[in-house]
Parts: sequence; structure tokens; C-alpha cells
Amino acid sequence: MENIKFGLQTNLFGWIQYLKLNDWSEWEREDYSNTFYYLDWDHVLRCIVGAGIKGIDTMFWQVTDFEQKFGPIREFAAFAKERGIEKITGNFYLALGSTDRANHPKILADNQVMIDLTAEMSAPNMCVMPAGQYYGMGPLSQEELQNTADVLAEIGKRALEKGIELSIHTEFFCAINKDELERFMEMIDPRYVCYCLDAAQVAIMGVDPVALYDKYHDRIKYFHLKDTKTPHAPESERYAEGVEFHDTGHRWFWEPGAGEVDYPALWGLLKKHGYKGWITIELDGTPDPLASILLTMWYIDQVLRPIYR
Repeated sequence: MENIKFGLQTNLFGWIQYLKLNDWSEWEREDYSNTFYYLDWDHVLRCIVGAGIKGIDTMFWQVTDFEQKFGPIREFAAFAKERGIEKITGNFYLALGSTDRANHPKILADNQVMIDLTAEMSAPNMCVMPAGQYYGMGPLSQEELQNTADVLAEIGKRALEKGIELSIHTEFFCAINKDELERFMEMIDPRYVCYCLDAAQVAIMGVDPVALYDKYHDRIKYFHLKDTKTPHAPESERYAEGVEFHDTGHRWFWEPGAGEVDYPALWGLLKKHGYKGWITIELDGTPDPLASILLTMWYIDQVLRPIYR
């Protein structure tokens, strides 16, 4: 029995246009790149399982698309299971505008829809980005942070009623940033809200992800696995408009082991604190999804698994 199983955040493949293509050659005649491998869910899921990954995480925009392509969302879950996916491990959503209580009714209604869809896929986790980007919003006041914590507690309570664990996912460019993160952690209600540790995101902020996990391990119930070569990015970069995506093609995120995050130390703490469960591989902005998946699985198998079997 493995202590840790690995899933993949399916946003690596962008907008997947079809359920299933029976003849790749018709695409290859027009497109000599490898992009046609990622046009349909049948082949994407087979690539994921073939790399040794048995779980997937979905994004909110994909979930609404599933309903158009597959009908009831449980049909997508069945489709994935037929191709070897053991579990849809989670779903990602947003709580934009949460700093203002006037927005809470709409945020709750929107998140209820996503909770219901997540439950229909039998996914046990839902990650929520707790606020908008820092640009034009930060720094947040104590009242604004509390407003966000309060609406997340209600979302988490509703999720728990469906058997779903809610985790907040903070981004390096978001309003809840280096100076707000630990204050916010102390505000959120641990009965209903956990934390998803994306080590690369917090490293870019200038927070040590290993120390953060050691301090809050009892509240960190989910992980996004990726690396970065640019920890401690300056505020002038993190707080700029549209900083998540560079027109130059600059990559914020890399495969584990290719950056500066001390993953062996983090894995030692996972063993120390007895973490058991799923970890999601997420490689935003990779130019080659399958190469990044395989490099990540090599690092997991050769470096991380021996630390904590």
C-alpha cells in the first residue's frame, strides 16, 4: 500500500476539444507537430495512465465543458475510469471578490454549483483560490482578509456536507501574498477549510514551503507538485498586472527537481508527520506536457519515493 499516490492537474493540456478521435492520421496530414495527440480526452487520459499516474484533478472551466461533451458529469468519470484513472482527486475553483461582503451571495451560489459537480464526479477535494490578484487590490486590510475567511468557511461547510474537503490555494500573484499568508492561515476556520500547499507558488512569494508545511502540517491536506527557478521574486514582479503569463514565454514553473524547492526535505517531513493521500502534479506553462510528466515521474520514482515508501 503506497503512502502517497499521484494525480495530474489536467490544465497542462489546455482546451481539449473532443471526446475521442479514432483516426489520428487525418490530423497528422495537416499538422506535423505533436499537438494532435492532445486533442481528445481518450488519448490524453491514456497518456496520463501510461506514465504511471492514476488520478486526475480538473479545472472549473473543464467541468462545465464536460457537461456539453459527455452529458451528466458522472459520464466523464466513468469514461476516465475505463481508461485506467482510479480517482478524480479534486477540482479547482475561485472566490474572486471575496474581500467584499456584498459579493458573498453570488460567490456562495457559484461555489455551490461547483461543489455539486465535484460531488457528482466523486472527487474528495476542492481547491479554491481565495481572492483576486494583488494588482489593483492589495495590500488587504484586516477586514478584507476576515471577509474572505468568513465566506470560505461557509463554502467549506457546504462542501463538507457533500463529503468534500475544501483547501485554499494561494498564488504568487494574488492578493493574499507573502505578508498576508500566515495572518490569513490564522483566520480561516480549520473545521471547514484546509490549505493546499503549492510549494512553487509560495517559494516565488518568498515563503519557505518546507518550513510552512512543518508549521501547518495538520492543516495542509492537499498538495500541488511543481518547481520554480525564481524563488523570492521581487514585489515589482509579483504585483504587476497580468504577471502570471509572460508574453516572452518566461516559465515560472518547472518539473520537480529542476528548480530551487527542496523537495527531499519536504518529503522527509511528509514521512515525519505521516501524510497519506494524493498529491497532484501541476506544471503550469510547460511547452511539452508529456515530457514534463515523464520527467516528473522519473524524479518521483528515483528521488522522492525512496525517502517515504
